[in-house]
Amino acid sequence: MCLAALLVLPGAAEPKLGDVLSAIEVHYNSLGTMRVEFAQTMEYKEGRRFHERGTLSLLRPQKMRWDYSEPAGKLLVGDGEVLHMYNPNTNQVRPVKLGDTGDLRAPLSFLLGRLRFRRQFRNLESATIDGQTAIVGEGRPGKDYFERVEFTYDPEAYNFKRLRVFGRDGTVTTFAFAQEETNLKLDERLFIFQAPADAEILDMPQRRGQP
Repeated sequence: MCLAALLVLPGAAEPKLGDVLSAIEVHYNSLGTMRVEFAQTMEYKEGRRFHERGTLSLLRPQKMRWDYSEPAGKLLVGDGEVLHMYNPNTNQVRPVKLGDTGDLRAPLSFLLGRLRFRRQFRNLESATIDGQTAIVGEGRPGKDYFERVEFTYDPEAYNFKRLRVFGRDGTVTTFAFAQEETNLKLDERLFIFQAPADAEILDMPQRRGQP
């Protein structure tokens, strides 16, 4: 019997934090591919608020694709080394090394490799948020741009239903997930970025310390 099943036996006591972390890690670390619908909300401290949505596809390890339906045409493709971000409003492509991006999707980047809660987040604890079971963790000072992350999860399937990220700059970003499909066949060509013919491709930012 798998760990997740043991945690939800009828009449069982509320699972310990360590058991929950292990069950979530088993769920995600055993995946080869995943596709899930997402809705993203970005809130800025001065009051601005933006909504986006689309489909996230993962080919582990190290490859991901974000197809946006809102705004239509926006696309992010990570090919294992570079994250290409296409903005249809400016018709520009911004390439960034995956390890260098401070993008708000960074707390999800562990899905490309192995999820290890205790290594990747500090001061982990269980919580109930908006009536849902959750894990709360903190970013690493001087390393992570985010201060706090809330992972709301399904206590039976041990997959994430919502991720809320609190940036050190006061920004709050929320990802809501639905219709998760796992270990399905995905065409590897999905993770090869092809820029529109007339798009402007910006220079890749240099890492700190590089000439």
